[in-house]
Amino acid sequence: MSEGGLELAEHVAETLDIGPGTRVFEVDCGNGEFLFPLHQNGYIVGGIDGDPAAIKQAIAAMPDGLFQVGLAAALDPAVPWDVVVCRSLRGAPSNDYIRGLVARMLAKATHAIALIDVPEQHHQSLMHAMTEAGAQAIQIEGANLFARV
Repeated sequence: MSEGGLELAEHVAETLDIGPGTRVFEVDCGNGEFLFPLHQNGYIVGGIDGDPAAIKQAIAAMPDGLFQVGLAAALDPAVPWDVVVCRSLRGAPSNDYIRGLVARMLAKATHAIALIDVPEQHHQSLMHAMTEAGAQAIQIEGANLFARV
């Protein structure tokens, strides 16, 4: 785990005012690098990623985590989590894709969502999408967007 990754996880937790016991789900979680420091500090973690090898690594590192192979577009909002995080919007195919993902993330989250490293050209449409989906408070910090449910 890189020092920057640890700092990012701590920053997200602090910004969203969450602590140990909080259920944090990551979209496109890869091998779980972002979730690992949260897991070590008593958070309940889970995620989805399209790469089976990456999910296998996440499960090996966090055997009690709830990880699944799947695409972000298949994110199931019927299974709620306190916080839903996405760090993979830089490679998103379109604004419509991002808006749909944000709507599903907000439907899945019971406390907040975090969008990390968002290209600036998407900020305006994401803020609009969050508002349409019922976000109560939206906060922008540089390239990161946070919304309370």
